[in-house]
Amino acid sequence: MTDRRWSLPSNRGMENLECEVVESTDREMVCRFTLVGEYWNRAPEGGREATEDFRVVLPQVIVARDALEGLRQSFVDWLDDGGSFSRALQPADGGGQVLEVGLGDDPRFVRSTNKAVFTFSYFSGLVVTASFSFMVDQSCVRMAIDGLTDCLRNKVTKFRP
Repeated sequence: MTDRRWSLPSNRGMENLECEVVESTDREMVCRFTLVGEYWNRAPEGGREATEDFRVVLPQVIVARDALEGLRQSFVDWLDDGGSFSRALQPADGGGQVLEVGLGDDPRFVRSTNKAVFTFSYFSGLVVTASFSFMVDQSCVRMAIDGLTDCLRNKVTKFRP
């Protein structure tokens, strides 16, 4: 990852959330979120190899810098105590967007000790509502913490052409 990207992979390695900071100020960031999932080839003669099953790109999500700092701290706290959390990441005026992420139990998933379900939920007006969930463990969360730490070091940047 570069100092303007962070990611959170699933513990089975078949799902991944990546965030690339496209532009930032001291209060807000414009981020490109990409969620990718792999699954076994579904074609009748597709074989047994994993292949890309979905790719969702949200190219211009406004995120509050202090909310990303809070997310990083929530990940650190989860490593210490395993407690669930849910955080809104958009600023007060998110341009009609709502982005919420969480880590904790989910009855749809069978989980074990030191693992939790990460959920990414996005809403944009009347047009888009989406939610993605996958299982993570401590190593996945540590990768996200490291990436977020590097990403948050940049105070004011413009990466757009």
